[in-house]
Amino acid sequence: MAQILPFVRRCNVFDPDATFAMGRAYDKVVGTIHPDAESQFVVRELIAKRIIGIAQKGVVERDQLCTSAAQTTILFGISALGRA
Repeated sequence: MAQILPFVRRCNVFDPDATFAMGRAYDKVVGTIHPDAESQFVVRELIAKRIIGIAQKGVVERDQLCTSAAQTTILFGISALGRA
């Protein structure tokens, strides 16, 4: 969860429960990145920004955050989900 905190701290708008849910969502989505993906740092930042953007709109339920943020990994073709 701590990996998303540098991005969240820039916003200063989330309560502890929202921050916790965002961190859990981030960890779950980052865990789906294919280990051989290039530019993992960039993708991690995009995932964090997507989660933060969604949370700023009032969505702070972990599964909803995961679903939306997972689209980032799918768009970049780096999701490990569904790979054998």
